Amino acid sequence: MGRPIWLDEANSALIAGREIGGIAEALSRDNNLPLYYFVLHAWMRVFGNSEIALRSLSAVFYLGGCLAVFAMARRFTGQRRAGWYAALFYESSALAVRQAQNVRMYSLLGLLSALSTWCWLRVFRDRERSGRAWMWFFVVNALGLLTHVWFVFVLIGQAAATVLFERRQIWRFLLSAAGSTLPFVVLWGRVFWEQLHNGATGWMPRLQPTLLVLAVFEFYGPVASVLLFALATYFALRSSSKVAPLFVMFVVSAAVPLAVSFVKPIYWPGRYLIIALPPLAAILGSVLAAAPRALAAAAGLLVLSLQVPAHIAARELVPEAPLPPGQSDRTTARFLLDRAAAGDAIVLTSLTRAPADHYFNRAGAASRFEEFSFPADTATHLGWMDPGVSPERRTVLEAEANALAAHLRSLASDGRTVWVYDGGAPNVTSILVRELDGKLRLRAAHALQGPYHKRILEYGM
Repeated sequence: MGRPIWLDEANSALIAGREIGGIAEALSRDNNLPLYYFVLHAWMRVFGNSEIALRSLSAVFYLGGCLAVFAMARRFTGQRRAGWYAALFYESSALAVRQAQNVRMYSLLGLLSALSTWCWLRVFRDRERSGRAWMWFFVVNALGLLTHVWFVFVLIGQAAATVLFERRQIWRFLLSAAGSTLPFVVLWGRVFWEQLHNGATGWMPRLQPTLLVLAVFEFYGPVASVLLFALATYFALRSSSKVAPLFVMFVVSAAVPLAVSFVKPIYWPGRYLIIALPPLAAILGSVLAAAPRALAAAAGLLVLSLQVPAHIAARELVPEAPLPPGQSDRTTARFLLDRAAAGDAIVLTSLTRAPADHYFNRAGAASRFEEFSFPADTATHLGWMDPGVSPERRTVLEAEANALAAHLRSLASDGRTVWVYDGGAPNVTSILVRELDGKLRLRAAHALQGPYHKRILEYGM
């Protein structure tokens, strides 16, 4: 949990570190919803913003997800044993473990997905009429809709299960689900409209057919997924376990957004499918609870034997960008803090600004350097950028690079050093580097790497 923070994590910390009003303003230029950031804001006030403090919140949500899946499977089958197995298969999922170590909202999303399914079982399958059951259903879904846009697909999966297995209650479900959207519309509707038009999802590629196969393996990895799914299918066909409602929720909540991504890209591997993990874990737990104990226990041990060593081996790696040992945004920031003088210029290209600012802030050096972003608009949305260079945009970028290089030359004339993050989005960054090479003297190229830079260029007069 102490490994270096990467881009999205740093962006989470920077947004949550603002005042309450500033969080909404920053998210209007992003593509995420507010609940996690407000919770992280309060968490940071108590525990600080170290790597371990930031990631601990996701770990808490991960453990909460295990408990929620236990309650869901126990409710579904009436068996504690099924609950324990389901909790194990949630806990040992590669997807859940990865997000338990990520300063992002996905562990919270998995927890709320599990709680929502538990509420659906209480209200619609078991037809519990208590006000408390309805309040839980409303509150959990309202919170889920304020956490991530993919939570909508949790409700779509529940709607499909209601149509197929509780058809008489479909209108009650639709009215209840619609009611849960009211807090989102009232509290976030205006900002969401801005988010729809800010271009923050333009970087996502359209879904390729090969990713559909890989998506199936996100939950447990290729080997464990094949063995678990085959084992669960075998015992589901042989036993009286009726897991069809959960199966429909799992398939629909995963398949619908993937299908949408062929038209409008909204999917990226390793994150969003956590919404489908709770019903999948409950299916595995429910089916294997009916299998011979030795075989079911062996299946659980097999998953652990595959997952635990893999996560231990990769514990120091930045998940989104494997780097050589010892290289990271944290290493680069420490180098600059040690070598750069107060008032030096730091040029943050591509998507390097969020992690750099995070580590500068932690060192109490938020205003020590004069910082510049290239392209300049990346300073306003730290989590995404437009990597394209159309003829029209090239003209704009060349003018911007020329003006920035001229300004940096004037700073260097006053004895300051210019430090440039280079290597990320080279078709964009190279425009600035060419201008700098023509106006300044390159003193050194330092071999420091991060997810969005390959070296640090040191310029002077």
